[in-house]
Amino acid sequence: MFQPKGFTVFILFLVSQFCYGQYDGINGENRESSSAAQSNRKQKLTGDTLIDDYEENPSILDIVSLYKGIEVATNGSQNVLFLSLDPQAGASLNERLFLGGGVNLAIYNASTMGGVFGFARLSINQIFFQAEYRAVNAFLIEEQKRGWVSSPIVMLGFVYGEDMASWASIGLSTNGDFSRNMPFGPLQFRFGIRF
Repeated sequence: MFQPKGFTVFILFLVSQFCYGQYDGINGENRESSSAAQSNRKQKLTGDTLIDDYEENPSILDIVSLYKGIEVATNGSQNVLFLSLDPQAGASLNERLFLGGGVNLAIYNASTMGGVFGFARLSINQIFFQAEYRAVNAFLIEEQKRGWVSSPIVMLGFVYGEDMASWASIGLSTNGDFSRNMPFGPLQFRFGIRF
């Protein structure tokens, strides 16, 4: 049912932002001269009303620095070919705590592997601890078909250079299904470069 009174109030509220009014004081007398009113308006328009507290409260982007890197793993055996490249990106807090993730691209014998991973890395001087979760699509040995396997991985690493410019890490995967389908079983090792 159409309500004309409600529609009228709605239209008035809608167009009220385009209406202007002027108050000239009691009995139409304006006590302020027009030049003083103009200067007050200019001061209000050009005045800086923002509070600059940058030194007390820095931006989150000043605390967090973004980084990119790549990890490489390969084997030294001539019988089995394994090459893994893991490009990654993340954020570092105070160059001690790193949070990130990336993709896994690998060749294992005649098949390919691919997946994703995420990690948290705590760096203390030149040693770091890393907790990682990795999911990989690979050729599953027991099932004799492709499928997804995943596992948490705990790693220990050593940093070369300042700002974690390069590193080497070794660790263990905790899921048996994941370990059975990796070239070194539960053992994981990688070399990384930050750029």
